[in-house]
Amino acid sequence: MSSRQRKAEKPEPKAKAQPQRPSGKAPEAVVTGRHGTGFVNRYGRGFSMGELAGAGIPRRLASNWGVSLDLRRRSVVDVNVASLRNWSGHSGGAKRAEGRVKKVEEEIEKVEKEVKEEVLKVEKEAVKVGKEAAKVEHEAKEEAVKAEKAVRRRASKPKKKPAA
Repeated sequence: MSSRQRKAEKPEPKAKAQPQRPSGKAPEAVVTGRHGTGFVNRYGRGFSMGELAGAGIPRRLASNWGVSLDLRRRSVVDVNVASLRNWSGHSGGAKRAEGRVKKVEEEIEKVEKEVKEEVLKVEKEAVKVGKEAAKVEHEAKEEAVKAEKAVRRRASKPKKKPAA
């Protein structure tokens, strides 16, 4: 069997399903620049990585969609994040984050439930110990009263004089 035949028999690799490219032209990034004594909004070179993350768009996906990137810029402008979200309708990062948040909340609830159960066990044990301590204390008081009565009885009896 030749290598061509082997290649022909192999199944084609499945392409990863990526979200479809949004319709329309990709938005342009807006940055704030100084002009004279004030600030002016102008179009920038591209979106920063923070803005892409805020919109929930992975870097590779943004490159495939034709979104301009400015890797040197570190600022995050809310207008840019909003325009990316509106254009793409993609919130993959947000969905993943929501899933993680749900998992963490479930774990927290689980741990809280376990802690409450442990606290109840400890409280029940403390009540048992408290009851036993009260019982022992009561018994000790009774013994003390009996001992005191016995001492008083002995003290109140007149001593017999020895017969001479």
